[in-house]
Amino acid sequence: MSTQQTAYSGQEDQPINRFICVLCAVCCLLITGCLHRSLTIKSNPPGAVIFVNDHKMQGVTPYTYDFEWYGWHRIALVKDGYERTDDLTLLKAPPYMWIPFDLVMEVVPFQVRDNRVLSYQLAPTPELNVPKPPALPPRELPPDPAVDE
Repeated sequence: MSTQQTAYSGQEDQPINRFICVLCAVCCLLITGCLHRSLTIKSNPPGAVIFVNDHKMQGVTPYTYDFEWYGWHRIALVKDGYERTDDLTLLKAPPYMWIPFDLVMEVVPFQVRDNRVLSYQLAPTPELNVPKPPALPPRELPPDPAVDE
């Protein structure tokens, strides 16, 4: 019996290796899509300090920031000369973000935007009436002795 050993050159697998590399590159390109969620908070008049979920934002109205989750958000606006405005608002997820569609939307090859806008009308602080002291009844003055002379 004769045993023959053949050396493995690996040249037969080169087209397969190229295909795998191209397939990986295409998959990486397909995963570049993303979901962009933004919330814009406006007020009339503008310039109010914003608190979202008890955290002070780094700006005043109008202000846009990227939020990370859908659900309940506490919004508070504070401006001198105006009453504080508090709101509890529900940011509902759009249907394409429901399970199982959300997994697909995270990897689509294009950017998906969800832009929300909240607008608030600020009420002026009512002017407080300054209390006046009660009026004293007129006091009778004693007669002036210099006048009697």
